[in-house]
Amino acid sequence: MTMNVNKVWVDNEYVHILTDGGQELRERIADYPRLRQASAEALQDYETDRYGISWRKLDEDLCFEYFVPIS
Repeated sequence: MTMNVNKVWVDNEYVHILTDGGQELRERIADYPRLRQASAEALQDYETDRYGISWRKLDEDLCFEYFVPIS
């Protein structure tokens, strides 16, 4: 399944996405050891495709369909 994502951003605690339907979803950085240990600069070095987000230098990928709605 693919999700249409308009925006991706990373802050100190979460990886956020905004869908084309206006839904904001996020995943906690702390739940992913490679992301948790990464520098702020490394967290900003990601690529996206229609399935998810990849941090090639960190060898980490997150699939959009597993993001959790913000409550």
